[in-house]
This record gives sequence, C-alpha cells and structure tokens, in this order.
Amino acid sequence: MPNLIMHCNYFEGGYPVETTFDKAVEHGYDGVEMRGRPRDEAMSLDDYLNLVESEKRRTGLEVVLALHGNYMTDDAEARKAEVAHWSDVLKRGIDMGVTTYNAMCGGIRPEDFTGYEYDKCGSGAATEEHWKWATEAYQQLGAIAEAGGARLAFETHMVALTDTAAPTKKLLDMIDSPAVGANLDMGNIVLHPTGETLEEALEILAGKIYYTHLKNVYIVPGGGWICCHISDGVIDNYKFAEILKRQGYDGPLGLEAPRRGDRNHFAKVDCEYMRSVLADLDWD
Repeated sequence: MPNLIMHCNYFEGGYPVETTFDKAVEHGYDGVEMRGRPRDEAMSLDDYLNLVESEKRRTGLEVVLALHGNYMTDDAEARKAEVAHWSDVLKRGIDMGVTTYNAMCGGIRPEDFTGYEYDKCGSGAATEEHWKWATEAYQQLGAIAEAGGARLAFETHMVALTDTAAPTKKLLDMIDSPAVGANLDMGNIVLHPTGETLEEALEILAGKIYYTHLKNVYIVPGGGWICCHISDGVIDNYKFAEILKRQGYDGPLGLEAPRRGDRNHFAKVDCEYMRSVLADLDWD
C-alpha cells in the first residue's frame, strides 16, 4: 500500500515543525512533506534541516522534501547559484534518507498577468530559453538524485513550465533522466484553461509519475474555485488511485489542505478517506 504523506500545509501557519510531525502520527499518516527551506526567517537552513532529520528519526515517518529552485532567469550566475544551493539541499536530504522530492523550476509571468489567466503564463509564455534553463538545471540535480537513489517529481503547478501534464512530459523528455519524473497535482490542473482531464493526464505521464498531490476544489460557475475535502469537489480521487494502481504506481501519495479552517479535522478526514479508498481497491 502506498504511504500516505501529509503535506506540511495541514499544520504550517503558526505551528512549529515538531507539531507537524506529531499531528501526522496522531492522524495516521506514514510521512510528511516538508519544505526545503525554513519559513521562519530567524532559522538557518542547516538548523532547519537538522530539525527535520531529528523529527524524522523521532517519529519514524517518511519525509518528502520540496526543491523549489528558480531557474527562469537569463542571469547565468543566478541560475548557477540556484543549482549549487539546491544541490546541497538534495545531498543533505539524501544523507538523511529522503528518497522523494517535490520539484519546481520557477515561474514565468508576463507583465500583464492578472493572477488567474494561467494559460498566458507558465508553459504558455515559455521561450526555448526557459526550457533550456530548466533542462540544464535538472540534468545536474537528476544526476545527484540518481547517484543517491532518490527521485525528483515536478509538480504540475500554475505559472510553472510544468503547469499541465503535456508540458511536464515535454520537460521530462528533454531532461531524460530516470531520476526525474512528475508530481501529478490535479487540483492545479483543473484550474488551468487548457488543463487535461484526469484520465488524459495519467495517460500522458504514465510511468513517470513519482509522487502525487491529492486535494480537491469546487469550481464556481462564472469563475473562481473553493478548496474542499479530498473526497469532495470535481476531482474523482477514487478513480485517480484506481488508475495509479493499474499503472503500477510505486510512489507515496501526498495529501494537501491549502484551505482555511480546522486543521485537525482536515487531516483526520482526508487520511481516513484515502485509507478507505486504498482498502476498497485492495491496494496492499
């Protein structure tokens, strides 16, 4: 059965790292996804990663780390510095036994971007240079991951090169590394004007999905959306899991709660729902 990973956004704002781990244990998760850098500006990167490792050991939970580098700049020195920084984070994560990483390569926003016209940014605004910069960076990071037995998974996220499944597949083909795949987040794809259906996205990325972000939204008639429980909304997460199982998916399943409200309730019911789905699918 895939490990269920609780994203840190269940218990992040106003909660210390220790609480995130404790709540993951309390609500029955197998692991936590943590950011690759501290949100607390008073904490150094080394102290933060040491704390994550300490909590990993204390609780026995799996840890997924985020690698949110920005390579979408024509400043070659800045890109080089980003690769060096995130290479160090990746190596530190491998040292502590982290094998799955949620990867990003930076956003592309035109000057007239209003915040919701997602087809006018990300892959829709990318030049050949953007693809080249991301490829160069992740060929280097991918080599480190492959040597360390780790896998990097590009999140399908608005404003990024990897905003939907098709451009994500394009970038993976360009990088051409067995250690670099996709983190399929349908909660983001359904908000994109040209986003694929669940079935289409799974077919496009079949064999290269290394991680997932499971969440859900209600689409509001006339525009906008409302985040909701994983069991509700427009995304059929039962079907999502069913197809993943059929494809031979062997990564963890990440659960997210990018919404306001009772964090404990969200964490509890989302985990219970996904446990019931996996049991019903006899995924063990």
